[in-house]
Amino acid sequence: MSCDSLNESRMTIRQAGASDTEQIWQVIADAKQMMRDLGRNQWTEEYPSLDVIAADIEAGAAYVMCDGDGCVAAYACLTSAPEAAYAAPEACWLTDRPYLVIHRLAVRASYRGRGLARRLLSYAEEVCRGIGLGTIKVDTNHDNTQMLHLLQTVGYVRCGTVSYGLRGERIAFEKPLDRRI
Repeated sequence: MSCDSLNESRMTIRQAGASDTEQIWQVIADAKQMMRDLGRNQWTEEYPSLDVIAADIEAGAAYVMCDGDGCVAAYACLTSAPEAAYAAPEACWLTDRPYLVIHRLAVRASYRGRGLARRLLSYAEEVCRGIGLGTIKVDTNHDNTQMLHLLQTVGYVRCGTVSYGLRGERIAFEKPLDRRI
């Protein structure tokens, strides 16, 4: 399938399957290239890897946004599995309740600037509520200015930092979906 032309009609979000792996990988490769071009080191040649994406899919945590032609325009991992890095004392979380985590949110280069990441964040809220959780946590690199701005714009609260060891420290955010903080 060629994803060279843009068909924003009938954008849908769904759980990804193994057949989506090649297109997801292209979205991730686009994001890695953008980060390299901007001098960022959040994602490297080694991370995220094809094995990480395959594990997301196998766990049922991989989600894709597809255009009207079935082209994967954006990707995110949405999981309720606790993130070990989030247990470290550097972050001052707003809640101590079970949470949904957003990892590896990326948009295909040809679709950037069209609000897809915002739509995926909104969809994550639906998933979170749908599985009975009331808060979302996410982290990003200090120099990922687009993601930092987006998270704050849609109501995420900065909660300190989390460490991924050799992969570095990230800025942590949380968004409670109810008023019970």
